[in-house]
Amino acid sequence: MNLSKSLVLLAGLVVAGSSQAETSCRASKAAYDALYTGMSYGHAVATIGCEGEELSSSEFSGIKTVMYMWNGAGIGNMNAMFQRDGLVSKAQFGLK
Repeated sequence: MNLSKSLVLLAGLVVAGSSQAETSCRASKAAYDALYTGMSYGHAVATIGCEGEELSSSEFSGIKTVMYMWNGAGIGNMNAMFQRDGLVSKAQFGLK
């Protein structure tokens, strides 16, 4: 096996070791479509079926903002941003 194939294999193993990869939970287009502005993070988790991976978090003037990411099947994924525990924005790529 050449070096580039070894690096790709190693990168795949690192990704497979992430917390979402350890579960069978995957975001779907149906779950994404069911998310609505103002929905709490807890309700979003119940809708999607698992907790998201926290990508960023900040607090300014007492307002906490957190961005989460969920993997979908294949290359699909989705992000959701919550402010004061209410959904303020969402985006997806390639969910089915």
